[in-house]
Amino acid sequence: MMPLRKRLTPDRFLELGAIQGAHGLKGALTVFSNTRPAQAIAGYSFWWLGHSPDALIRYAVKRCWQHGKRVLAELDGIHDCNQAESLKGMKIWVPYDDVEVAVNEFLWDDLIGCQVYDVGNELMGTVTALEEYGAQDILVVGTPEGSSEPGEWMLPFIEGVVQDVDIDARRIMIELPEGMDACFTPRL
Repeated sequence: MMPLRKRLTPDRFLELGAIQGAHGLKGALTVFSNTRPAQAIAGYSFWWLGHSPDALIRYAVKRCWQHGKRVLAELDGIHDCNQAESLKGMKIWVPYDDVEVAVNEFLWDDLIGCQVYDVGNELMGTVTALEEYGAQDILVVGTPEGSSEPGEWMLPFIEGVVQDVDIDARRIMIELPEGMDACFTPRL
């Protein structure tokens, strides 16, 4: 069966991972997953592969499983190691609307671009990235342009610091515990 080569244009795609290469001779793929847990990438019936969301090809996922520390997958239309190897480096995308998020959980893509305010309602900056360091995710917040002290905050995305997240308003309210000013790096 050939892969579905229909180019779809949903409003928005989310990147879930990437193809790292072939595994074995029958076209299985080694997959890097951005999902938590890593096996959650197996929860989608279709993956859209490509280097950017502007040029994607949809593939049906025949099988996806954990193999040791790796995630492996088989896609319709990929039958040998040469076909699998040709997909190396492709990113794995799914339509944004297909991703389910529990109450009080947030997609990183939704947090990037949100403005961050302290409990005194002072603008601290805008979320430019999120990083993962094991214990918790970190909000990377760049100070507003023209700030008297330009720099970057690295704030733990934990209950004691993050007081409220309003995705619709693109606003995050935080409370900095004493000593958290050490999470600020000035830009020279």
